Amino acid sequence: MSPSASDVTIITVNWNGRIHLEKLLPSLLEQGAGEIIVVDNGSVDDSVAFLETNYPEVKILKNPVNRGFSQPNNLAARKANGKILAFINNDMKADPDWVRKGIRKLETCSCVSSRILDWEGKHIDFNGSSLQYLGYALQKDTGQLLNSVSGDGGEILFPCGGSMFIKRDTFLESGGFDEDFFAIYEDVDLGWRLWITGHKVVLDPESIVYHRGHATFQTQDNSRMRYLMHRNAMLTILKNYSEENIKKIFPMALMMAVRRAVRCSGVRKESLYLWEAASRSLEAGDKAVQISNLDAFNHLVAVEDAIKMIPSILEKRLEIQKKRQVDDNQVLRLFEDPLRPIVEDSEYVSTEAELLEMLGMDSMFNLEDYSRKGRKFSSAEGQAEANCAKELRALQWLGGYALAHPPEKVLKPAGKLKKFFRTAIKQGPRTAISAAWKTLRNQPEARR
Repeated sequence: MSPSASDVTIITVNWNGRIHLEKLLPSLLEQGAGEIIVVDNGSVDDSVAFLETNYPEVKILKNPVNRGFSQPNNLAARKANGKILAFINNDMKADPDWVRKGIRKLETCSCVSSRILDWEGKHIDFNGSSLQYLGYALQKDTGQLLNSVSGDGGEILFPCGGSMFIKRDTFLESGGFDEDFFAIYEDVDLGWRLWITGHKVVLDPESIVYHRGHATFQTQDNSRMRYLMHRNAMLTILKNYSEENIKKIFPMALMMAVRRAVRCSGVRKESLYLWEAASRSLEAGDKAVQISNLDAFNHLVAVEDAIKMIPSILEKRLEIQKKRQVDDNQVLRLFEDPLRPIVEDSEYVSTEAELLEMLGMDSMFNLEDYSRKGRKFSSAEGQAEANCAKELRALQWLGGYALAHPPEKVLKPAGKLKKFFRTAIKQGPRTAISAAWKTLRNQPEARR
């Protein structure tokens, strides 16, 4: 039997967003969905009172504090009555046919992502997805005029968590959104997991929502987004690449993160006065240098936190890899642009290509083409900050309201972390990661 709107539970997460709910909820009520759930993330405005007074038919779940994006959506998914979950950000409004058209393709796939337009419906916010091999994601066609892009849809690596449909059983069985992510890239991780465990994700360009334009995100500190972006990119690749490939790619992620951090820091290694130029710029109040310096620290903090989380993330990885049905080569075609330069600098790209070749990744990626692309870039300083800003602009559809507070420390370094570091220092990171996997496989809970 074909799915119907009555099979759908619509879920949205709210944090101090009454002004958004005023536009969103009327558009949801006309969808004919069986259920609407709003999870309030500890709002201090009158969002909850507004809902209780004006929308008694809406089910309200309350978090005492801001729990980010993943946890409230997972909470609602567990409480939902519908066979199909429809996730939508609170700063959107839905086209009248959003649900009806969005659920049609669930007869042949497990997850459908909507096309996201700007508030006026003239420009693209989300029209598909791509992924750089180190885990940095982009949505396609952002800012392009609607009438200038393809309307075909088709298979994509990951959905946009801001507007997507998924079978409830599939979502829960897959583990839902990873709550360790707090916000940023949790939908990337989910989509990748779905593909490697035998599910399909598609874009339906006729299922449309309209996005206010990261209205809440603009009020937040971009440094938090940068930190989460860098950290969660590492967590995503650590969980989802095959064992053969992660042994090569995770060390690359660590090495290139350090390289980007040094580059963003303003250090001039050719001079004994390493910080002289950066110090002068900071004293002069140069905003671009301040942002770039801050991102250097964000890279390093993200690396440190990712390393702390390795034991826990590897346990999740084991469960994912047990369910693997599709190899990396089949998933890689959905990345679309795996060698998209994170830093458009000829020296950075050249070094990265050489390291990839040394690790034997030339069979996986077209390194000759990447090196040729890199030679077109200059080595001008300051491009790192510009590229970081570009990445952030491309994240506008990812629940910015979740970033009002930094993520809580949900993990503590495991007791075996010191052993991991000792092995990494003495025998190299590949050996350390292999030893960690072997240890986890021998744990009783991992075998159950």
